[in-house]
Amino acid sequence: MIQRFIYSCLLLLPFTVFAQNNGVAYSHVPTNAEIIELLDVDYSSELQAIQNNYKQGNTEQALEELAIYFKERFSERYFFDWKNFENRFSEYNQLYSDREVFHTKDAAKHLELYPASTQWKIGFENLKGETVTSYPYRHLTRQHKAGSIAFLYHYTGNKKYLDYIPEQAASLNAAFNNNQIEIIEDGNGAYECYRAGNRVWNWLLVHQILLASDDYSTTQQLEMIRTFLHTGAKLYHHHPVYTEGNHQTRGMSALAMLAFLFPEIKGADQWKERSLQRLEEHLEREIYPDGFQFERTVHYHVDDIENYFYPYQLAKLNNIELKPIWETRIKGLFDVLLKIAMPNKKAPVLQDDTDSPWAEYNEIDNTMALGAVLFGEPDYVYFASSKVSTEYYWYLKPEQLARLKLVQKNEPQLGSCELPETGYYVMRNGWGEKDVYAIVSAGLTPEKPDHQHADMLGLQVYAFGNVMLPNYQVRYYLHDFPEFKNSWVKSVALLDSIPQGLEWKGNQGGSGFGKFKNLPEPRVLAWEKNKEFDLFVGSHNGYDIEGVKTYRTVIFIKDGFWIVRDQFIANGGQHTTQQVWQGHYDLEKEEKHIRSVFQNGAGLEIIQLADSADQISKASSRGKGRSVFQKSFQNETSWTTLLFPFENFEERLMVDDYNEFKAIEWNIVSGINSPIKTNAKQVIYKKDAFILLETTEFTVDDNVVAVSSKSDLWVTLEEDKLEITNCGIIEVEINNTPVKPGKTVSL
Repeated sequence: MIQRFIYSCLLLLPFTVFAQNNGVAYSHVPTNAEIIELLDVDYSSELQAIQNNYKQGNTEQALEELAIYFKERFSERYFFDWKNFENRFSEYNQLYSDREVFHTKDAAKHLELYPASTQWKIGFENLKGETVTSYPYRHLTRQHKAGSIAFLYHYTGNKKYLDYIPEQAASLNAAFNNNQIEIIEDGNGAYECYRAGNRVWNWLLVHQILLASDDYSTTQQLEMIRTFLHTGAKLYHHHPVYTEGNHQTRGMSALAMLAFLFPEIKGADQWKERSLQRLEEHLEREIYPDGFQFERTVHYHVDDIENYFYPYQLAKLNNIELKPIWETRIKGLFDVLLKIAMPNKKAPVLQDDTDSPWAEYNEIDNTMALGAVLFGEPDYVYFASSKVSTEYYWYLKPEQLARLKLVQKNEPQLGSCELPETGYYVMRNGWGEKDVYAIVSAGLTPEKPDHQHADMLGLQVYAFGNVMLPNYQVRYYLHDFPEFKNSWVKSVALLDSIPQGLEWKGNQGGSGFGKFKNLPEPRVLAWEKNKEFDLFVGSHNGYDIEGVKTYRTVIFIKDGFWIVRDQFIANGGQHTTQQVWQGHYDLEKEEKHIRSVFQNGAGLEIIQLADSADQISKASSRGKGRSVFQKSFQNETSWTTLLFPFENFEERLMVDDYNEFKAIEWNIVSGINSPIKTNAKQVIYKKDAFILLETTEFTVDDNVVAVSSKSDLWVTLEEDKLEITNCGIIEVEINNTPVKPGKTVSL
């Protein structure tokens, strides 16, 4: 036993020495002396001279030379040159109005809460006498306002704003060395990957801004460098393997930047290797082949664009070669925003979008401006703001900024499209302000459904300048966040008033974020798009435990309206079904027809075409309304619903007889009023195009065409051609068509 123990120690000792001699320690913030030892003197003769000077006892001179060395390197390596800061700062203030006002207010939000030398263990009081809990602490650790504080120094010349962030960094370093910080394991760690990554981004910007001032002392510069190197060591240590989600991505983005900016520090090559490996794993695994980020939200999709943009841009500026996956995947992230964009050049709200709580769309103009600057795509310019956002200005070279005005703007040619891996299906008939649009949500992130809402088969609709069937952005700390994440604020169909999201679970840190442990799994049965119509058919297993199968069919008639079919098939028993529609509606026809009208006079008609509801109820949360159709059933039932957007008062539907009326050029009739003989329950037709709902037969040229099971069909009749599309939920056989009399065709 004694021999074995001694042998083990001998094996471990060289590895321990190697780790200490060849990289920054993560167990404590490095001293200035340790930084001197960490310099790779083979990288530059200057470093050898600095190290020799320090060893000879010329401490202050060596440290000043070290600060000057890194000051010069940051001039060469960072996104912009601090030597040219005054010119860039002047241009910045000319391009973007009221920036001094903005940065003053933004900085005040942080300055009013925390002294420069603050505490880093939850439970302390801020400057307002409030106890700092998990949610405000996360923002302290991320340091989002730090850049504004540095800008405030340049606006005012007040040195207290220059001193603030270096002193805050010093308080973090002291707190870490004294074990007075929140650790990662408690859910609120100061060095948790996303928080530390954000802090590095923001403090690197501060460091570069302050380098433009002669008042930024050697001591302050080295304090920030010590902070950067220690945070890099922590990020490296805690992420030896891939972990799903944007938190690791943000931290590895920061680690890559640190590796690019400090290549002469021993171990930086390992930081570079690990960070790029992790980021490439995220690019490969979390950007689906259809281009969407796997969390399925616009917010986190754009967040990931930033995660990859910063190291991608910094690598290009420093001639660091990246693998081809960087270029293809990052461009794909911009392409997908084009795919889901609405005619108003905005994106729908999808899952945990959080930038503007309760908003009904996402702004993407600034993101697309960045895409246009990076890739020069005319389609991107169509959605882009006239100039890049203030957020990206400091990270782009002047020649890149000029590119936005040089690229020709093109209206996209893209029509209806699908994101099959992510599970979004987009229906559109054009890009003009009078065109209409819908998106169906039919996906579930199997790896990490943390940001998933309970909106399976949910529908959003845009028309005539309005989001007519909206979804809503959220904010994690609000008490009704779980409500806005669940099904009653989605346009979905429910069984027995049971929402799709079950078993809510809050996160460990207690910041308000949470997720559903139980969500339906989708199945897409059909997706068809052509010039005349789009067809989506899907189901989910959310009510299998109740013995009920549920299906949703969405037929988009390209002239500008939708037919939605919700079907429930039960194993018996008494049930109720609810069809939920978002918006503020007035009743036009009892239990059958509701209408919503928007500020510009456009509106949406929702009409039950076949059966009426037993009742219609209304509810509202945060001013966001909904109407709910409800009815009871045994065995099986369906909703057949017309969604008809209208542009103005004259275009609204005034229906006297719901068994026979007209929508644009389309006639909507009961089966007995059909111009072709059929046993369909409902028929919608125009000229030679017919939608036959719940049919088993119809007659063409005296031929009785038989359908093996009751289904929904789109039938187009022409002189020498008969086209039939099965819009139903099961495969059927069509027998005895005029084209193939006596023959059977499977659909």
